[in-house]
Amino acid sequence: MGKEAKPRVHPCPHCLTKFPSPSHRDAHARAVHEKWRDYKCPHCSSLFAAKSNMVVHCRVVHERRRDHQCPHCSSRFGTAGNMRTHIKTVHEKVRAHACIYCPEDVAFGEMGSLNRHINTVHLKMRDHVCPYCEGVAFGTKSTLTRHLDMVHLEQREHKCRYCPGVAFQTKQNLKRHIKTVHKKRRDHACQYCPGVAFGEKGHLKTHINLVHLKLREHACPYCPGVAYQTKAHLKTHIETVHEKRRDHACPHCPSAFGRKSDLKTHIQAVHEKRRDHTCGY
Repeated sequence: MGKEAKPRVHPCPHCLTKFPSPSHRDAHARAVHEKWRDYKCPHCSSLFAAKSNMVVHCRVVHERRRDHQCPHCSSRFGTAGNMRTHIKTVHEKVRAHACIYCPEDVAFGEMGSLNRHINTVHLKMRDHVCPYCEGVAFGTKSTLTRHLDMVHLEQREHKCRYCPGVAFQTKQNLKRHIKTVHKKRRDHACQYCPGVAFGEKGHLKTHINLVHLKLREHACPYCPGVAYQTKAHLKTHIETVHEKRRDHACPHCPSAFGRKSDLKTHIQAVHEKRRDHTCGY
């Protein structure tokens, strides 16, 4: 028999997360709230609180390894933990962590997802600070990353010598861009479409899954029967529908939106009074 899991009785003084020991709690506080980052990635500017996290980051992000195959579908993952989460929430439909603040039946498959929901939606925590904008912070790292990509592109170190204004966070991404965009390398051919090839193996896989296999592998863990063709579309759905995130604030009024496209439509229709679509009848 496996070891029985220790009860999580040591709460973090900064958020609602509980841990099985004071050492786990203190490590969490240093990494998440005090922002200790002693280990730098040798390939990019990312910093980590633990060496083991840096090793996983290098393997998954830079080496692009996906060693963990889901036994139920074709999805592959960089870590065993991500695969287990996928199986539990997508295939087993386990959602044991209910939100105590939401009046409707909102529950999550992982305690971390519930904590993230509570911290960002209900407690309005913004722990992810932009290093360039004074006083600007976000509830999740992914939202901060989107902000950096959209607003601070010029701060990226690895600039393309062919494209004005195009730069990348890592040298590897720059090399991939030059190979596929400027040198037109298409090494990954589709076995079903004559003459169709892609610069990235992942793009070929996406093409086959969407066009030929008609797969919708990315099922919503909360909505029965709802699935998406890409992980990005599923992520947007969860953030806007279930986590109630409204990260795109209107600069002209108090309105906020879950998607940037909705914010753009709102500004054009409400504030700019644009009426671009004429009825044909």
